Amino acid sequence: MAGVTIEVVPTSAIAAPAWNEIWQLSDIFYETDRDFVEESLKQHQRIVLFRSANERTLIGMAAVDLYPVEFRGRGLAVIFTSHVLLHERYRGHNLIQGIGLRTFLEARLRFPLRPIYWFFDTFSYKSYLLLPRNFREFWPRFERRTPEWEQALMDQLAAQTYGAAWRPAQSIVVRSGRKRLRPDTAPLGQALAAIPEVEFYARANPCHAEGDMLVCLCPLTVANWWSVAMRALRRSRKPSLAGDGAA
Repeated sequence: MAGVTIEVVPTSAIAAPAWNEIWQLSDIFYETDRDFVEESLKQHQRIVLFRSANERTLIGMAAVDLYPVEFRGRGLAVIFTSHVLLHERYRGHNLIQGIGLRTFLEARLRFPLRPIYWFFDTFSYKSYLLLPRNFREFWPRFERRTPEWEQALMDQLAAQTYGAAWRPAQSIVVRSGRKRLRPDTAPLGQALAAIPEVEFYARANPCHAEGDMLVCLCPLTVANWWSVAMRALRRSRKPSLAGDGAA
């Protein structure tokens, strides 16, 4: 998008002024405390910072990790994202999709023969809508049960990431009690609840407002990237409701 710059910074290289900006942005969307935000983010490899080109204001961010895993004797690569935030006026311009493609290309160079999966958690329906509004294949979804192989992979990744907070039967990460969306960040109004994907998200994660997170998985295949490209092209011609950002 014109007017937005993107920086990908190793977490260890984030300076004090940028941590101030990250906290100010997080405080807009979350009910949390600064120590918890910084402690959580410092566990990730890198932070993506979206800034307005003119004012240099921080208008969005994401924590991103890229790592190899072994699953059932098969080598995979995983892109994990968390703490994805984007101001409302910058949604619908494929910013998150763009950084996703950039990270995917890095993963493909590092792991040329491994299938690559996007793995993330969300307590906002807006993050979940990134999947049905961009990809052909993803899990979980309202019209089909998650296949056993994909469910088992989600279970392994989530158990490694969240430990005792992971609830495999529900595909939910139980809330920490230290971070939740502000009530006006992503409310589920009657009109939105009538959308099948949003209604499914509300059923699958009934305590999202308290901070429970739904775990999601998406294979980054050629077919899925083709879907992303075609839908991004359509969005460039006609603004969409949501699906380009999290909280």
